[in-house]
Amino acid sequence: MGWKKEFKKLKKEFNKSNSVFDYSDGVSSIINWERSMMNASYWSTDNLLDQIDFFNKELKNAISVQKIPDNLKPYTWSFGRFNIEEQFYSYPAVSYFSSFYEYLSKKFDSYSSMVIIMGLTKFTFYTTIKFWKVFNYTFSNKNIDDEPLKKIFEIMQRTSIDILDGMVEKASRIVNDRKLDAYKNHLLIEEIIDLGDENTYHWSKMLDQAVDIVIETYMFQSNYGTHTSSARFKSSFFDEEPENFDDFFEKTKTIVFNDEVHDAFSYFGLTKFAKPEEFKRVYRKFAKQFHPDVNQEPYAAIEMKKINVFKTIIEQYFDKYEV
Repeated sequence: MGWKKEFKKLKKEFNKSNSVFDYSDGVSSIINWERSMMNASYWSTDNLLDQIDFFNKELKNAISVQKIPDNLKPYTWSFGRFNIEEQFYSYPAVSYFSSFYEYLSKKFDSYSSMVIIMGLTKFTFYTTIKFWKVFNYTFSNKNIDDEPLKKIFEIMQRTSIDILDGMVEKASRIVNDRKLDAYKNHLLIEEIIDLGDENTYHWSKMLDQAVDIVIETYMFQSNYGTHTSSARFKSSFFDEEPENFDDFFEKTKTIVFNDEVHDAFSYFGLTKFAKPEEFKRVYRKFAKQFHPDVNQEPYAAIEMKKINVFKTIIEQYFDKYEV
C-alpha cells in the first residue's frame, strides 16, 4: 500500500518499548499454532482441566501487565444463535466461557462440553498473545487512548467473537449425539481442540487490515491535522454509532475475505472461475505430495496445514456464491 514508505519514517519515532513481550518475531500476525498430538489415553478429564487452567493462567499473567484503553472495560456479549450471554474480562475476547459451558452441558455430557471449552480457550490464548505482540511492536510509543487505536480493539473483538461463535456451532455438529471417549475418540477430540487453527489465517488477515487502517489514519493526521480536513475523515471512520461500525466491520470482513480467496486460488494455481471438480483434482494432487503419511519431511506438515486452510477458504467461497 502507499503508506509503507511513509510508515518506515514513522517507525523511527516508535523507539520506546513498554511491553514485556519478545519482539523477535517482528510484526508478523501469523500464528504458529501447536496442534495437540497426544497418545490415545491422554485426554482424561484431569488433563483437560490442567490444560485449560494452564492457558487461563498464561492469559492472566500476560494481561496483568498490559494497559487497556480507559473506556474498554470487561464486557458481556450476546450470542443470539445459542441464546446466551458470555462474560469477557479482557480484549480482544478473553473469557472463562462459563455461560458456554452451562449451555453445552445441557446438550452434551460434561466431558464433551469440556473438550469444546478447551478448544475455545486455546484459540483465545493464541490470538490474545499474538494481538498484544503485534499491537505493542507497532504502536509502542503511542497513547493507548488514541481514538485510532481503539478501533483495532473493536475490529479484533468482533473478529474473535465471530470465530468463537462459529467454533461452538461446528464443534456441536461434530459431537452431535456422540458421547466422547478419551480413548476411542482421541482424534476427534483433538480435532475439536484445534478447531481454532483453521481460523487463525482469517484472524491474522483481519489484524493486518486493522493495523493498516490505523497507520493510514496516523499518516492522514500527520499530513492534514486532526481538527480541520480530518473532520470529514473522522465522520466516517471514527463515528461511534453502532450501525456505522457494523457497516464498517462488514466491509472490512469483505475485503479480507476477498484477499483470502485470491490467496487461496493463487496457491493452487487456479482462478475464481475454476469449477469445484477442478479444485478437488488439484487439491488431491497437493495433498498426496505433502500429507505427513507420505512425506516425512518437517516442512510437509506445515505445508499441509496451509493447504487445508486454503481448502476451507475456497469451499466457503463456493458455498457463499453457490458455485
